[in-house]
Amino acid sequence: MISIATIDFHKSFERAFNEKIPVLEFEEASVEDSNLVIFSGGEDINPKIYGEENTYSFYNKKRDSIELKILEECLKLNKKILGVCRGHQLINAYLGGKLVQDLYYDLNISHGGTHKLEFLTKNSSIKDHFRFVNSMHHQGVIKAGKNLVATSEFKGVLESCENENIITTQFHPEFMQDTQAKSFFNYIKLWKEI
Repeated sequence: MISIATIDFHKSFERAFNEKIPVLEFEEASVEDSNLVIFSGGEDINPKIYGEENTYSFYNKKRDSIELKILEECLKLNKKILGVCRGHQLINAYLGGKLVQDLYYDLNISHGGTHKLEFLTKNSSIKDHFRFVNSMHHQGVIKAGKNLVATSEFKGVLESCENENIITTQFHPEFMQDTQAKSFFNYIKLWKEI
């Protein structure tokens, strides 16, 4: 069963997977019953999670708390995890990665619109499905979390990370209505069963 940690972008993932997805935040399902848990996009995460003082972040302490508890349980139970945008950032931060709070103010770069992915590894779940991706974020991961392999980047900001049980993307595949996205979500359906 696929579940999603919180309600944010819930309907977009239901459309992408073409199935009903229970929301763990509302206890419609448990992590134990899930073979894939999605951590979706949304507001920033608290910089304290990755050891920094807040400069440009607008975060939600309640959501951080809920998702961190769910993430800890997923990791403890070796569940498959898909992290998207905020989820990508949260998972990397929790695992000791490094984030930048504002790409423009901290690094003088922008990630708006769409862009091409620059692949860092030969073996990547992302490489088989995406070349150009959407981009709508002001924060980014610049160092992958422990046991995660950075698989793509753009302008030095990590766009995807992976390991055996985790796939994260900075971009939003659930908003893409093309063959790339369909192929990716079909892959995720198979991957969650392994």
